[in-house]
Amino acid sequence: MTDMDKKHIIIAGCGRVGRELARSIFKRGYTVTVVDPDPRAFDRLGYDFEGRTVQGDIFDQDVLKRTGVKDAYAFAAVTNSDSVNIVTTRIARDIYHVPHVIARIYNPRCMPIYEKLGLQTVSSSSWGAQRIEQLILHPGLHSVYSAGNGEVQIYEIIISDEWHGHKLSELVPPKEAVTAAIARGGRASLPAPDTILQVHDILQISATDEGAALLQQRLHLREED
Repeated sequence: MTDMDKKHIIIAGCGRVGRELARSIFKRGYTVTVVDPDPRAFDRLGYDFEGRTVQGDIFDQDVLKRTGVKDAYAFAAVTNSDSVNIVTTRIARDIYHVPHVIARIYNPRCMPIYEKLGLQTVSSSSWGAQRIEQLILHPGLHSVYSAGNGEVQIYEIIISDEWHGHKLSELVPPKEAVTAAIARGGRASLPAPDTILQVHDILQISATDEGAALLQQRLHLREED
Protein backbone atom coordinates (compact mmCIF):
# COMPACT_ATOMS: atom_id res chain seq x y z
CA MET A 1 0.00 0.00 0.00
CA THR A 2 1.44 3.38 -1.01
CA ASP A 3 1.36 6.58 1.03
CA MET A 4 -1.36 7.94 -1.22
CA ASP A 5 -3.44 4.81 -0.70
CA LYS A 6 -3.25 5.37 3.02
CA LYS A 7 -4.73 8.81 2.46
CA HIS A 8 -7.49 7.68 0.12
CA ILE A 9 -10.97 8.50 1.40
CA ILE A 10 -14.27 7.37 -0.13
CA ILE A 11 -17.48 9.33 0.33
CA ALA A 12 -20.78 7.70 -0.53
CA GLY A 13 -23.36 10.35 -1.32
CA CYS A 14 -22.93 13.71 -3.02
CA GLY A 15 -25.65 15.73 -1.34
CA ARG A 16 -24.93 18.84 0.70
CA VAL A 17 -23.05 16.96 3.43
CA GLY A 18 -21.08 14.83 0.96
CA ARG A 19 -20.13 17.85 -1.12
CA GLU A 20 -18.86 19.88 1.84
CA LEU A 21 -17.01 16.89 3.27
CA ALA A 22 -15.36 16.02 -0.06
CA ARG A 23 -14.20 19.57 -0.74
CA SER A 24 -12.89 20.06 2.80
CA ILE A 25 -10.94 16.78 2.87
CA PHE A 26 -9.56 17.30 -0.63
CA LYS A 27 -8.21 20.72 0.36
CA ARG A 28 -6.29 19.02 3.17
CA GLY A 29 -4.31 16.97 0.67
CA TYR A 30 -6.15 13.67 0.76
CA THR A 31 -7.24 11.81 -2.33
CA VAL A 32 -11.02 11.67 -2.45
CA THR A 33 -13.47 9.53 -4.38
CA VAL A 34 -17.13 10.51 -4.34
CA VAL A 35 -19.84 8.01 -5.29
CA ASP A 36 -23.41 8.84 -6.27
CA PRO A 37 -26.02 7.21 -8.55
CA ASP A 38 -26.95 10.60 -10.04
CA PRO A 39 -24.19 12.03 -12.29
CA ARG A 40 -25.72 15.51 -11.96
CA ALA A 41 -24.93 15.45 -8.23
CA PHE A 42 -21.22 15.85 -8.99
CA ASP A 43 -21.89 19.35 -10.31
CA ARG A 44 -22.22 20.37 -6.66
CA LEU A 45 -18.52 19.71 -6.14
CA GLY A 46 -17.53 22.74 -8.21
CA TYR A 47 -15.18 23.20 -11.12
CA ASP A 48 -12.08 23.32 -8.89
CA PHE A 49 -12.63 19.89 -7.30
CA GLU A 50 -9.95 17.52 -8.64
CA GLY A 51 -10.91 14.36 -6.78
CA ARG A 52 -12.44 11.31 -8.44
CA THR A 53 -16.14 10.76 -9.03
CA VAL A 54 -17.76 7.39 -9.60
CA GLN A 55 -21.32 7.23 -10.88
CA GLY A 56 -23.28 4.19 -9.79
CA ASP A 57 -25.01 2.31 -7.00
CA ILE A 58 -22.71 2.00 -3.99
CA PHE A 59 -24.12 -1.51 -3.38
CA ASP A 60 -22.69 -2.65 -6.72
CA GLN A 61 -19.47 -4.61 -6.19
CA ASP A 62 -18.01 -3.30 -9.45
CA VAL A 63 -18.71 0.26 -8.37
CA LEU A 64 -17.07 -0.35 -5.01
CA LYS A 65 -14.00 -1.83 -6.66
CA ARG A 66 -13.74 1.19 -8.96
CA THR A 67 -13.55 3.44 -5.91
CA GLY A 68 -10.42 1.65 -4.69
CA VAL A 69 -12.12 0.51 -1.51
CA LYS A 70 -9.58 -2.29 -0.96
CA ASP A 71 -6.87 0.26 -0.22
CA ALA A 72 -8.98 3.01 1.30
CA TYR A 73 -7.99 4.73 4.52
CA ALA A 74 -11.55 5.75 5.36
CA PHE A 75 -15.12 5.33 4.14
CA ALA A 76 -17.94 7.76 4.94
CA ALA A 77 -21.55 7.02 4.02
CA VAL A 78 -23.49 10.30 4.07
CA THR A 79 -26.50 9.58 1.89
CA ASN A 80 -30.03 10.48 2.98
CA SER A 81 -30.87 6.79 3.41
CA ASP A 82 -30.08 5.11 6.72
CA SER A 83 -30.36 1.64 5.17
CA VAL A 84 -27.78 2.55 2.53
CA ASN A 85 -25.45 4.08 5.10
CA ILE A 86 -25.71 1.09 7.43
CA VAL A 87 -25.17 -1.57 4.78
CA THR A 88 -22.35 0.19 2.92
CA THR A 89 -20.35 1.00 6.04
CA ARG A 90 -20.66 -2.60 7.18
CA ILE A 91 -19.45 -3.81 3.79
CA ALA A 92 -16.51 -1.40 3.91
CA ARG A 93 -15.63 -2.42 7.46
CA ASP A 94 -16.33 -6.15 7.49
CA ILE A 95 -15.55 -7.21 3.92
CA TYR A 96 -12.92 -4.74 2.74
CA HIS A 97 -11.49 -4.01 6.21
CA VAL A 98 -11.36 -0.24 5.75
CA PRO A 99 -9.76 1.06 8.98
CA HIS A 100 -12.09 4.01 9.50
CA VAL A 101 -15.80 3.93 8.62
CA ILE A 102 -18.35 6.57 9.56
CA ALA A 103 -22.07 6.61 8.85
CA ARG A 104 -24.39 9.57 8.84
CA ILE A 105 -27.62 9.06 10.74
CA TYR A 106 -30.40 10.63 8.71
CA ASN A 107 -33.20 9.57 11.07
CA PRO A 108 -32.19 9.75 14.78
CA ARG A 109 -34.66 6.96 15.54
CA CYS A 110 -32.25 4.58 13.81
CA MET A 111 -29.52 5.28 16.38
CA PRO A 112 -30.10 1.98 18.29
CA ILE A 113 -29.45 0.02 15.07
CA TYR A 114 -26.14 1.79 14.46
CA GLU A 115 -25.09 1.30 18.08
CA LYS A 116 -25.96 -2.40 18.02
CA LEU A 117 -23.79 -2.86 14.93
CA GLY A 118 -20.91 -0.95 16.51
CA LEU A 119 -20.78 1.69 13.79
CA GLN A 120 -19.28 5.10 14.37
CA THR A 121 -21.93 7.67 13.53
CA VAL A 122 -22.65 11.34 13.09
CA SER A 123 -26.18 12.68 13.36
CA SER A 124 -26.33 16.05 11.66
CA SER A 125 -29.85 16.76 12.90
CA SER A 126 -29.11 16.04 16.56
CA TRP A 127 -25.80 17.93 16.40
CA GLY A 128 -27.56 20.89 14.82
CA ALA A 129 -30.26 20.87 17.47
CA GLN A 130 -27.70 20.72 20.28
CA ARG A 131 -25.66 23.51 18.68
CA ILE A 132 -28.73 25.77 18.45
CA GLU A 133 -29.61 24.94 22.05
CA GLN A 134 -26.11 25.88 23.19
CA LEU A 135 -26.23 29.18 21.32
CA ILE A 136 -29.54 29.97 23.02
CA LEU A 137 -28.71 28.76 26.53
CA HIS A 138 -24.97 29.52 26.69
CA PRO A 139 -24.44 32.73 24.68
CA GLY A 140 -21.26 33.66 26.57
CA LEU A 141 -19.45 30.51 25.43
CA HIS A 142 -17.96 30.24 21.98
CA SER A 143 -17.82 26.64 20.74
CA VAL A 144 -14.75 25.89 18.60
CA TYR A 145 -14.99 22.09 18.34
CA SER A 146 -17.63 19.40 18.72
CA ALA A 147 -16.88 15.78 19.65
CA GLY A 148 -19.15 12.88 18.77
CA ASN A 149 -22.64 14.18 18.14
CA GLY A 150 -22.13 17.26 20.25
CA GLU A 151 -22.18 15.62 23.69
CA VAL A 152 -18.86 17.34 24.48
CA GLN A 153 -17.80 20.73 23.14
CA ILE A 154 -14.59 22.70 23.40
CA TYR A 155 -15.41 26.28 24.32
CA GLU A 156 -13.31 29.40 24.12
CA ILE A 157 -13.66 32.02 26.84
CA ILE A 158 -11.94 35.40 27.02
CA ILE A 159 -11.41 36.44 30.62
CA SER A 160 -13.07 39.72 31.52
CA ASP A 161 -12.30 42.26 34.27
CA GLU A 162 -14.70 40.49 36.64
CA TRP A 163 -12.54 37.35 36.72
CA HIS A 164 -9.13 39.03 36.90
CA GLY A 165 -7.17 37.76 39.92
CA HIS A 166 -9.36 34.73 40.54
CA LYS A 167 -8.21 31.12 40.45
CA LEU A 168 -9.07 28.96 37.46
CA SER A 169 -10.74 26.45 39.79
CA GLU A 170 -13.27 29.11 40.80
CA LEU A 171 -14.51 29.32 37.21
CA VAL A 172 -14.24 25.79 35.84
CA PRO A 173 -16.41 23.06 37.44
CA PRO A 174 -14.02 20.15 38.18
CA LYS A 175 -16.26 17.22 37.25
CA GLU A 176 -18.12 18.54 34.23
CA ALA A 177 -15.32 20.46 32.47
CA VAL A 178 -11.58 20.31 31.81
CA THR A 179 -9.36 23.24 30.84
CA ALA A 180 -7.30 22.22 27.83
CA ALA A 181 -5.19 25.36 27.42
CA ILE A 182 -4.70 28.96 28.45
CA ALA A 183 -3.26 31.57 26.10
CA ARG A 184 -1.68 34.69 27.52
CA GLY A 185 0.30 37.26 25.60
CA GLY A 186 0.35 35.08 22.52
CA ARG A 187 1.76 32.03 24.31
CA ALA A 188 -0.22 28.95 25.31
CA SER A 189 0.32 26.61 28.24
CA LEU A 190 -1.39 23.90 30.26
CA PRO A 191 -2.90 25.56 33.32
CA ALA A 192 -3.18 24.21 36.86
CA PRO A 193 -6.33 24.61 39.00
CA ASP A 194 -4.62 27.31 41.06
CA THR A 195 -3.58 29.36 37.99
CA ILE A 196 -4.48 33.01 38.58
CA LEU A 197 -6.56 34.41 35.74
CA GLN A 198 -5.73 37.70 34.06
CA VAL A 199 -7.79 39.99 31.86
CA HIS A 200 -7.70 38.92 28.19
CA ASP A 201 -6.56 35.37 28.99
CA ILE A 202 -8.07 32.97 26.48
CA LEU A 203 -9.25 29.67 27.92
CA GLN A 204 -10.14 26.58 25.92
CA ILE A 205 -12.41 24.39 28.02
CA SER A 206 -13.83 20.98 27.18
CA ALA A 207 -17.27 20.58 28.73
CA THR A 208 -20.47 18.58 28.67
CA ASP A 209 -23.83 20.33 28.40
CA GLU A 210 -23.99 20.33 32.20
CA GLY A 211 -20.51 21.81 32.43
CA ALA A 212 -21.37 24.50 29.89
CA ALA A 213 -24.45 25.43 31.91
CA LEU A 214 -22.37 25.75 35.08
CA LEU A 215 -19.75 27.84 33.29
CA GLN A 216 -22.42 30.12 31.93
CA GLN A 217 -23.96 30.44 35.39
CA ARG A 218 -20.64 31.35 37.01
CA LEU A 219 -19.81 33.86 34.29
CA HIS A 220 -23.23 35.44 34.63
CA LEU A 221 -23.08 35.64 38.44
CA ARG A 222 -19.66 37.29 38.35
CA GLU A 223 -20.89 39.87 35.82
CA GLU A 224 -23.81 40.69 38.12
CA ASP A 225 -21.45 41.18 41.09
